[in-house]
Amino acid sequence: MANQLDGSKRSNQIYELDSIRYLREEDAADIFGLPYSTVLYFAQAAGAVYQLPKITLIHRKQMEKYMNHLHKVPNTGKYVQKKFVRIGEGSITYSIGHHRFIEMARAAGAVYKINEGTGGTVLVNLEIFDEYMEQFREEPREMKNPLWKPENDNWKRK
Repeated sequence: MANQLDGSKRSNQIYELDSIRYLREEDAADIFGLPYSTVLYFAQAAGAVYQLPKITLIHRKQMEKYMNHLHKVPNTGKYVQKKFVRIGEGSITYSIGHHRFIEMARAAGAVYKINEGTGGTVLVNLEIFDEYMEQFREEPREMKNPLWKPENDNWKRK
């Protein structure tokens, strides 16, 4: 049986927001499940706020990147930025398989073992892992047929 969308206008708008780069504050609050004032606070901390003359926009990717390492403390409503995660949580955060995540975390030197002899806990330092991940970033390449070239600017206003 197919899933049905809720008939309310608001839920359909949120469903369509997956491909939008910039969000209004209200939409960001709905997507991230945070109060309006908290969304603006986190967006400013992430450097994702763009203030236009009559509207404030939030850059979705920057906000999501910042929110990846935040964790809500149960029964308090407070958010803390996580420095260490377990393997399962890290593989979900980075969309990498468990074995690949472990392999990359070891290569980065970001693995911490606690109570190793008693089958203890393995934690990964996200700051170190993020730095390691940056080495896999590809440099931008010039397009074969660019859409716009600054030297051939025929669209200047007169």
